[in-house]
Amino acid sequence: MRKKIGLSAALTTPFEQSGAIDWPRFVAHAGHLLGQGMRVVTAFGTTGEGVSISASVRATLYERTAAAGIHAGSLIECVYGPSSEDAGDHVRRSLEAGCGGILLTPPFYFKQPTEEGIYRWISEVLERSGAAARDVILYNIPGLTGVRIGPKLVARLRVAFPQAIAGVKDSSGDWEQTAALLAEHRDLAILVGHEGHLARAVRQGASGAISGVANFAPALLAKLVRGEEDPLIDDLLGKLLKLPVVPAVKAVLAQRTGDAVWLRVRAPLEALEEASDLQACMEMAAMV
Repeated sequence: MRKKIGLSAALTTPFEQSGAIDWPRFVAHAGHLLGQGMRVVTAFGTTGEGVSISASVRATLYERTAAAGIHAGSLIECVYGPSSEDAGDHVRRSLEAGCGGILLTPPFYFKQPTEEGIYRWISEVLERSGAAARDVILYNIPGLTGVRIGPKLVARLRVAFPQAIAGVKDSSGDWEQTAALLAEHRDLAILVGHEGHLARAVRQGASGAISGVANFAPALLAKLVRGEEDPLIDDLLGKLLKLPVVPAVKAVLAQRTGDAVWLRVRAPLEALEEASDLQACMEMAAMV
């Protein structure tokens, strides 16, 4: 997995007016980014609003992309619970389809769960997904899930499921958390969600990033994944993080492509409409 993921875009999901996935645009966008040199792209993560899309619709991912010539091995899929049975079944289906990996989101409804409870839930998912469970990236995004996946929990899961645990995506935005994961699990694929920390993390052993910004600035993110600093990322994040991030990423992509369809989001998110917000997105598009 360290070799597989240098840079992976956390794909945004285009929607039709009805709210259905606009699959032609989806596969075209994925193909475009793979054509920019990415080995894999990531479907239905946070930037892709996956938690707002039904599991039955997400399950058609591999059929839809295969029809466009995109191999399942070029896709990482984000999987959600909160039921360990549902998550385990989805992981198994995706692995059987030949996906390149699983980004596994921890349960996110009950707040302040114990580490033991999270360990048991992930264990149930992996046990249900079957003996062939592989290439699982644990998704640490406590700002949304309320769950922290730290080095100790990763170590326990590695002992119990040595063939399954392949990495951690750390979207905590906490450098100390990232540094702790690198210190104890450098041999895993440690992927950085906060693009401002990316170059520094790569120089200390991180393998790369699954990035929302890569949807519209793949060349900039590729530079950071090589461990090269670029002050442009700080300027970009300074604007982006003042806005609702997912609608803003889509608005910047709409500016970059000239395609207003990218502005659409699924409830409970709302598309950006304020003139000042759209102006900021236009400025970000011009920056990259």
